[in-house]
Amino acid sequence: MTRLSDQSATRKLTLLILGVVAAATVFLLPHFVSDPWIAEEVRDLPAIPDASPSAVAPSTAAELTLYRQESQGVLAEIMAMRDRLSESGVETWAQVEFQRALKLIEVGDERYSYGDYEASLEQFRQAHSLLADLENLGLQKLAEAKAEAESAIESLNSVVASASVELASAIAPQDPVVQKLAARAATLPQVSAHIEAGDEALSRDRFQTAQAEYRKALDLDPSHQRAASSLVVANREVTAGAYRGHMSRGFAALERDDYEGARSAFVAAGKIRPGDTAVEKALAQVENRESGSFVSHELERASELESREEWREAVSIYDTLLESDPSLTDARVKLIPARVRADLDERMVAYIGEPLRLSSKSEFTAAQSALADAKGIPNPGPRLAGQIAELDSILKIANSAVDVEFRSDNQTHVVLFRVAELGRFEQVSVKLRPGKYVAAGTRSGFRDVRVEFTVTGKPLEKPIVVRCQEPIG
Repeated sequence: MTRLSDQSATRKLTLLILGVVAAATVFLLPHFVSDPWIAEEVRDLPAIPDASPSAVAPSTAAELTLYRQESQGVLAEIMAMRDRLSESGVETWAQVEFQRALKLIEVGDERYSYGDYEASLEQFRQAHSLLADLENLGLQKLAEAKAEAESAIESLNSVVASASVELASAIAPQDPVVQKLAARAATLPQVSAHIEAGDEALSRDRFQTAQAEYRKALDLDPSHQRAASSLVVANREVTAGAYRGHMSRGFAALERDDYEGARSAFVAAGKIRPGDTAVEKALAQVENRESGSFVSHELERASELESREEWREAVSIYDTLLESDPSLTDARVKLIPARVRADLDERMVAYIGEPLRLSSKSEFTAAQSALADAKGIPNPGPRLAGQIAELDSILKIANSAVDVEFRSDNQTHVVLFRVAELGRFEQVSVKLRPGKYVAAGTRSGFRDVRVEFTVTGKPLEKPIVVRCQEPIG
C-alpha cells in the first residue's frame, strides 16, 4: 500500500514538472528569439509555422522533407541559370527582370532558413520561370542583334552595326558569328569608303577604277555581299567592253571580206563569253561567206531529197541553213511546203503501220482526214501515191465487219467487253470490225477465264473458245 502511494506521488510530481516546462516554452521562449532581419521586406508571405516538435506529425515531417529536397534541386538549377545570364551581360539588356528574379531567390532563401520549405519552393519556382524567360529573351535578342548587325554592315551603316555588335558581344562574346561580325564592323568605315568610291567610278563609266575599289573593299571584308555584287557588275562591264571591241572588229573585217581577221576577232570574243550564241552565229557567217558554195550545195541536196520524197531530211537541211543565216529567203520559202509534206508523210506512215488504231472512231476520222489531204496534193509522186492506195484499202477494211465465231459450253456466262453480253451458249457468231477485243467468262464454282483476240478485217482461222473448266478449291 505504501509502495502504491509512493508511485502515485512520483507521477504527480513528473506531470507538474512537465507542465511548468511547457508553460515556460509557450510564454517565455518567444521573448528570447529575435525577429528575422528582412522581416520588413517580406510582408506578403504566410506566417512562419510553429516550430514546436510536438506539433509536427510524421506525415507533415515527410512532406516538409519533400519540399526541402525539391527546393534544393530548383535552387541548384536557378543558380546555374543566374550565372549564365550574368556572363551574358543580362543587366545591360534586362536589368529590371533580372533584379526581380534575384529578389525572388533572396526571399526563397529566407523562407528556407526558417524551415518554411513550401513557401521557399514557390519563390524558387517563380525565380526559375523568370530566369528561363530571360534566357529565351537573351537568345532572341542575340539573333536580332546578329541580323541587325549583318543588315547594317551590308547597308554601310557603321553606327547601327557597332551598336548591334556591342549588344551581341555582351550576350555571347565567344560566339564565332558574333566575333566575325565584330571584325567586319571594325573594318566597315574603310569598306564603306571603297564601295562609295567604286560607285562613283561606275557612274562615270570608269569601269576599271570601280573594279579596283570594289576589290579593295572585298579584301577588307570578303563576306560583304554588296561589295561582291558590285564587283560582279564592274567585272561584267570591263569584259563587256572588251567583248564589244572584238565583235566590232570582227564584223568590220567580215564586211571587207577579211575572213581570217573576222574569225580571229570572233574567237577572241568567244574566249570572253564562252558559248555565247552571238559569237557562234558570227563565226557561222564567216564560214558561210568563206565557203560561198556551201548554201547552194545544201539547197541542191534538199531539192534532191524532195524529189525522192524524203521530206523530213529536206526539212532538217532548211532548218540548219536558217539557223546559221535567217536571211536565206530560198530556204525559208522551200521550208513551208516541205514541212507540210513531211508531216503528212509521218501521218500516213503511222496509220499504215498500225491499222488497228483505226478501230477507234476518232482515229478512223483522223485517218480519213489524212487521206483527203494526201489526195489533194498535185503530182504526189510514187511514194505518196502508194501510201494513198494502201491507206484507202485499210480504211475500207477497217470500216467493214467480219463474222467471228464464239464457242462455249452452255454453262459459262460470256461477256464481250465494249460490245455485248453474249450470255450462255454453245456456239454464236458476232460481226466485229477490226480491232483488239477481250471476252470474259464466269461460272459459279469455276475459275473465271479471259480471252484476248485481234480482228484484222479478215476471217479468223479458228473460233474463239470461252469456257470455265477449272473448278475452284
